[in-house]
Amino acid sequence: MQYIRKKVIKGIEYYYFEFPFRTTEGKRILFTRYLGKKLLSQEELKEKLKGYFEEIGKIAAQKMGKEILDYFPPNGIQRIESTRAWYHFINHELNENEFKLFKDLFVTLFVLNSNRAEGSRVTRGDIEKIINKRKKPRTKIDIEIVNSLDAINFAFSKDMKWNSASLRKIHMLLFKGIDDEIAGKYKAANNVVGAGGIASITTPKEKVKEEINMLISWLKGRMKKEYTPIISLKFHWKFEQIHPFQDGNGRVGRILLNALLMKSFFMPVIFFSENHRSYSNALAKAIERRESKLAKYFVEQLKKTGKMIDEYKKEGIIKGGSSSIGRWEIQKGRIRIY
Repeated sequence: MQYIRKKVIKGIEYYYFEFPFRTTEGKRILFTRYLGKKLLSQEELKEKLKGYFEEIGKIAAQKMGKEILDYFPPNGIQRIESTRAWYHFINHELNENEFKLFKDLFVTLFVLNSNRAEGSRVTRGDIEKIINKRKKPRTKIDIEIVNSLDAINFAFSKDMKWNSASLRKIHMLLFKGIDDEIAGKYKAANNVVGAGGIASITTPKEKVKEEINMLISWLKGRMKKEYTPIISLKFHWKFEQIHPFQDGNGRVGRILLNALLMKSFFMPVIFFSENHRSYSNALAKAIERRESKLAKYFVEQLKKTGKMIDEYKKEGIIKGGSSSIGRWEIQKGRIRIY
């Protein structure tokens, strides 16, 4: 079982919880707690693990370097690391059903808010019917939903490669059957976003391929070396500044942001459409190299994501385990004897 180890001394079994992790400075920490001479029941073990991961989140936040602490607002790192620890906990095999439910709830709210932020008229009920397999896709809204699920499933899978082809595939999946002329293709005409100034300038169409390749090289040089939430936010605003596609840049960018977070086991985030103006303003400031507002916005939306998913869960509409949602890896392991 993942994180559970058995030690045998003179024929007597001893069980431990062990969770190794590294600080941002590269120091390895092995968090260990003794569980007893017999393996606890599943419910007892789940309760223990929940408390242990809460401890781990606090320790990880305390070990953070000053530069990272200063990037986010006060207590921002505590929020990020506590949700990361919880996300590790919910991914444990003991929580398989809870994790399936989390996936369905998250994807429903993510598609709703990400698409509505771009002017879509999709409703939560529309998405629920597709998720719960109560409706076959017929209308343009239905196709939009199915396309969004396909794009997310690809981006969150092991098939996602951080290259130009994968970025274009996400866009193709979003727009297939809706606008095949632009699906998966870089923009053929220059586009302008924002209210003016530097925030409205995007990369000229003839330079998109070059700048996307440079952005991917920039990312790959930092993915395993620097703090993932910071790299993810920087990648996000740099991608939106390029604005490589004719349409759908925001939707692609928010999917990529979460794919990066989840790659390092950080909880995915929803940028809620009712806060879209704050998001746009924060993004514009980041493009001007003033990233504090985007960092603050990220922490606020991370907190709101957890709250809104909890509230949605209580409604009991989504049951979890939808075949429309791709397989996010639940890591499993065996009890190790040493």
